[in-house]
Amino acid sequence: MSELHELSALDLGSVIASGETSPVDVVDHFLRRAAEADTVGAFTTIADTHARESARRAERTLRDRSDEPLPALFGVPIGIKDLEETRGIRTTLGSRVFQDWIPDADGEIVTILRAGGLIDIGKTTVPEFGAACYTEPDIAPPARSPFDLACGAAGSSGGAAASVGARLLPFAQGSDTAGSLRSPASVCGVIGLKPSRGLITTGPDRGDNMGLSARGPLARTVRDTAALLDVLASRPGANTVHPPAPSAGSYRAACDGPLPRLRIAVAHGSISGGPVAAESAEAITRTGLLLESLGHTVVRRDQAEDPLFTESFTLAFASLAGGLLLPPGAEPLLRPIVRHLRAIATRTTAAELAAALGTLQARARAWTLDHADVDIVITPTITRPTQTLGELRDDADPAGELAAMTAFTGNTVLANATGFPALSLPVEWSARGMPIGVMFTAGWGRDDILLRLAAEVEEAAPWAERYPNV
Repeated sequence: MSELHELSALDLGSVIASGETSPVDVVDHFLRRAAEADTVGAFTTIADTHARESARRAERTLRDRSDEPLPALFGVPIGIKDLEETRGIRTTLGSRVFQDWIPDADGEIVTILRAGGLIDIGKTTVPEFGAACYTEPDIAPPARSPFDLACGAAGSSGGAAASVGARLLPFAQGSDTAGSLRSPASVCGVIGLKPSRGLITTGPDRGDNMGLSARGPLARTVRDTAALLDVLASRPGANTVHPPAPSAGSYRAACDGPLPRLRIAVAHGSISGGPVAAESAEAITRTGLLLESLGHTVVRRDQAEDPLFTESFTLAFASLAGGLLLPPGAEPLLRPIVRHLRAIATRTTAAELAAALGTLQARARAWTLDHADVDIVITPTITRPTQTLGELRDDADPAGELAAMTAFTGNTVLANATGFPALSLPVEWSARGMPIGVMFTAGWGRDDILLRLAAEVEEAAPWAERYPNV
């Protein structure tokens, strides 16, 4: 058998269920990996005591179970993004303000993951409050791309993506407000899916009340991505609006279902106006040719810059930082970019924010109508393949840093505004072997067709052998 960390999450679930290995052995293996091979800054906290207790409980369940089938991912390890509360386990939010906080209750998404049979072994590293597209917090080592340790893992799910790309975990939970799942997925060579708005609960513990944020999976295979999505979407909760269920019965099953020939737009450019690197532009062109060879109809069009959209989204994003409830005296402890975002929020009136949200939705609707004639839109996930550590961070000029981050993330914010599902796929690679994420966006509620197409692309242009031995 392959090394445990080389197996997919679904394969791990199979060998656990068959008795070829045990939850305790699997958890011990991944805890050793997390302790000894985390050169990528994946974890802020390793929850070894909790993980081993959970593994022993899982082993007892396997021993004492009746004929009732267990979840497909029973006993499989996962990472929890360090923005999610975990009872009795340190939850830092990436901030000096909360670096010693130990919550007394689990967040809703943590409860859902554990009910699905998954065993969380640690908290993955985040920038402070998830408010940056790089993961370089003051309280933990920076998250790095497993393909080049001089490059950052992007953000804000940087630790989660790095843990999966380095095979420290088979998959991880992340969240996405402005590309926070997809940008790290791109630079770490993994899959990052922001699901349709409302498919997965966003609260009451982590709701943004604007519909921009979504939780979702990071994985190395499309079927693992879909299987984790099935778990995440298994319980309705606050702010869920229940997109149509996949006709196949589950997102995992949808990956093997029929796929009609699709009409696909390859859109060059960036809504933020950030210049797109030549390699990133070439990547989506080659992906379009691949899809044509698979029988789909592919059309080329330009993605125009939209300053109104970008300015409105920036105000909405800043208001999330401005709405953070902090203990007295915490403000000086915050990172400059967070203080800058809070300052923007403070000087924005309620009327100005309402106008910005209205403009944002109007521009998002315009984008939707521009692409109403296609099933899928393809763009570069981010505007260039990599970011070196420290490149985007500018404590002396946070306004300049915000502009640089906006240019870097490019088109990711579109799916946050429209609520559409969008997925970054590691289907292309730079001349020096760095992953280049290609972003696929489908219409609202069509997460199933998005995953089915991704599975077809994975079969035609597999990437499984590219992961480095970390």
